Amino acid sequence: MLMNDTTFLLDESLESLKRIHEVQELIKDETNWYKLPAEQQQSRLRQLNADERQCRSYLTLARETVDMFHYLTVEIKEPFLRPELVDRLASMLNFNLQQLCGPKCKNLKVRNPDKYGWEPRWLLSNLVDIYLHLDCDKFAHALAGDERSFRKELFDDAALRMERSSIKTPVEIEQFKTLAAKANRILIDNQMSDDWMADAPDEFKDPLMMTVMSDPVLLPSGLIMDRPIIMRHLLNSSTDPFNRQHLTEDMLLPANELRERINLWKIQNKPPNK
Repeated sequence: MLMNDTTFLLDESLESLKRIHEVQELIKDETNWYKLPAEQQQSRLRQLNADERQCRSYLTLARETVDMFHYLTVEIKEPFLRPELVDRLASMLNFNLQQLCGPKCKNLKVRNPDKYGWEPRWLLSNLVDIYLHLDCDKFAHALAGDERSFRKELFDDAALRMERSSIKTPVEIEQFKTLAAKANRILIDNQMSDDWMADAPDEFKDPLMMTVMSDPVLLPSGLIMDRPIIMRHLLNSSTDPFNRQHLTEDMLLPANELRERINLWKIQNKPPNK
């Protein structure tokens, strides 16, 4: 629930800020603003008022959930590194880092940010703390697996912003950059392995993601899935994704014989130095 709440609240907050920025820029350009029909101006202003109310509310709640994540990850790391959770957490962090430091970050710049409780420096600092709290090989693999948002250049840009604004200490910035470099090396290795893993027999691949399974489990329906993938599904819905029948973690049975055959295939087919 905490993961879902944080993702939703940050998404809604940042989208509201983008819409506020758009209207503020439009009003600032008086020549084009007054060319709009009065009805369209009123519509824009009504939407601006609605977005401002929503933004204040969502940012307040988002701050609370980020604070909770920050607090929990200081000492309690293992639950966040479980296979069914770590990939989603890495994707959420990477996506929001991209929003704050990526090429379109200027779209979040609004006049009177205090009016909405918008503190981008605070958010960046706390998100980076969560990266650092979870810094380990398992987390680096999860970062690298986020094909949508992970880019080493993004982390480098974020590090430069933090250095210029004195948001983090030099030691923290260096640790952040080291984590990004580690994840980038894993990403390169993953891309190289994709070629030979693509030739795996279909029975070795998860039926949803079509990736080679690492921990196959048997569902009551008779289908076999990779444990991390079905566990991520169960976080949102206690159902079999294929027939919508009730399904819980304790109903999953390890497919040990298949796992052994997959591991043997990997050993026999892995190219040298991969």
